Amino acid sequence: MKLVLLSGSYHSKSKSLAILNAVKDYFPEFDFCFPELNLLPFYCEDLASNKPSSVLDLIEHIGTSDGMVVCSPEYNHSIPAVLKNAIDWASRPAFNSVLKGKPVSIITQANSPVGGARAQAHIKLIFDSTLSIIHPAHEMMITNIDSVIDGEGQVIDQQVQSRIKRHISHFVEYINR
Repeated sequence: MKLVLLSGSYHSKSKSLAILNAVKDYFPEFDFCFPELNLLPFYCEDLASNKPSSVLDLIEHIGTSDGMVVCSPEYNHSIPAVLKNAIDWASRPAFNSVLKGKPVSIITQANSPVGGARAQAHIKLIFDSTLSIIHPAHEMMITNIDSVIDGEGQVIDQQVQSRIKRHISHFVEYINR
């Protein structure tokens, strides 16, 4: 199984990257692709007819994957620009892109007690508009993220480890059905 991992943040202490790296560690039997969304140019229709190689690579990875796992923080009650930009690039041509029919699982994280719930809702809305298939599951939101990830970027909370493993296992079962 090939899963594309999309992070909403790329800074040196990114909790989203830490969670997605944990997913890779928990499921070594899968093939993971981890595109660096921070290397994509901002979406511009002027570039659409001659897409940069970074965009072509993203589209290829998504197109050949069995599904996508998105992990994102919440910025200003919404999603980070880097994630929205990648979705904008991958969503062309509209209603007939590599995102059409692609299963997507969403994880959000924040220090707040709502764990990025607003970002989660926005991500669902955006992927719904691309005709992606959103994993019908209990929402995976990780609260108090600073106490879950250590200074080395490792998930240290055993309950969160268990929740991540269960969430991804259910997503894989969903894809296989």
